[in-house]
Amino acid sequence: MKTFSVVIMLAMGCLGFGLSAQAQYKGPRDYFPKNSPAPTPGGQPAAPPQTPATPQPPKFKDLPLNTQFYFLSDTNRAYAWTKISSSSAKNTKNGVTQTINGEIPVQR
Repeated sequence: MKTFSVVIMLAMGCLGFGLSAQAQYKGPRDYFPKNSPAPTPGGQPAAPPQTPATPQPPKFKDLPLNTQFYFLSDTNRAYAWTKISSSSAKNTKNGVTQTINGEIPVQR
């Protein structure tokens, strides 16, 4: 019984040493790499590069009559609509006529 407890204690000691021996160590050079940019004087961050402005999608009121369009939520372009007046459009798939606000953005 005494031998068994000594073996268990030895196994626990090896297990504890094995876990600490496998740990990864991060030194100061890992936290402060040489290739990182130096801070700017005054504490102001550098301005991010300006991205070109994307064009705004046309609005329903800007489309000419008898023009086919899709709503922005129809990403796979399954339901085509045709503008039939300044405030209404007709769905070409099922023939439903709908009143549409002129400020709604659409895609051609």
